[in-house]
Amino acid sequence: MKKRPIRALVTGAGTGSSANLMRALRLISPRPYVVGVNHDRFALKLSVADSNYIAPDPDGRGFCDALLDIIKREKINVVMATNDNVVKALSENRRRFPIDLLLPRRETIALCQDKYALNVHLRRKNVPAPRSFEIKSLRNLEKIFARFSDQGLLWCRARGGSRSLAGTPVANVEQARAWISQWRDLQGVKVSEFTLAEYLPGRHYMVQSLWHEGTMIRTQAVEALSYFAAGNNPSGIFSLSNLAKTVAAPEAVKIAISAVEAVEKRPSGTFFIELREAADGVPSITEI
Repeated sequence: MKKRPIRALVTGAGTGSSANLMRALRLISPRPYVVGVNHDRFALKLSVADSNYIAPDPDGRGFCDALLDIIKREKINVVMATNDNVVKALSENRRRFPIDLLLPRRETIALCQDKYALNVHLRRKNVPAPRSFEIKSLRNLEKIFARFSDQGLLWCRARGGSRSLAGTPVANVEQARAWISQWRDLQGVKVSEFTLAEYLPGRHYMVQSLWHEGTMIRTQAVEALSYFAAGNNPSGIFSLSNLAKTVAAPEAVKIAISAVEAVEKRPSGTFFIELREAADGVPSITEI
């Protein structure tokens, strides 16, 4: 049977990640037809897709309506999301789409997009993950720090978002209170959205894996060597690497696979797992 040509819709068109994905797709034979979409018309100007469309912001109304219209008009048979906001929007509206979105279950996505809930789940499954505590109010900070009396630094971050949102190491209660208060007052991030966790000082791994109905098809591990715009971040750390190298990291890959299997019985789709080495050298899951 002759394969149907791929007509792919790629979100975030005009960004580096979407450009990498589009170039990879074009190595397939027969060459797919790629449609790009972005709510940022200036970024869209940089898109390398065959055709491009402006769509509403994924966080607002009308995004999925616009995608459904493009899918019908361009005869799209696969949608590829390139950021968390789009994944969430597609997941919550998946029943409206006439094609496979190549996404894990809705419950899995919701779990992975809440870093604290994911952390609790993984630790219950005996998957290495840093000790973490949710911050219910600023008054809780002293009690949380007391639980880490043997550690100099803690990692403070928001439990949602991407690219190390509101993440920084803190050495004491005063630093944590000031950091959280600033994000609350200037960016509207609620105190209850923050967590404190043990600081992981070791190497930073990123393991990408592709799954289909419980079978892992491909996996790759890279180690971050430097970070994008790290000088503008107090921590000097960012989820977006500026330079990374492919590495043989069997322990990190093994733990990453165990994490995916801990959140989904029959994984399907792409899982991007981040790990950092703890003080004892064991890679620990920071997010999926």
